Amino acid sequence: MNEDNRIAFLVARDGVNAATEWVRRTMIIYRQAVLTKGHYANGHQYRREFILAYCAFKKWLGRSA
Repeated sequence: MNEDNRIAFLVARDGVNAATEWVRRTMIIYRQAVLTKGHYANGHQYRREFILAYCAFKKWLGRSA
């Protein structure tokens, strides 16, 4: 799913503040997952998708600041 669409849904449903909190929490979770050996997000099949999502979250935070 496109991360911008996920965030837009959260903003519409819960508001900007709640969406911002979710983005920040999810960034932490995704980063830890990618850096943890043995986690599926660290594997070749999913690593790129998690990193791209993390970058999209970071970009959204920069635009919403």
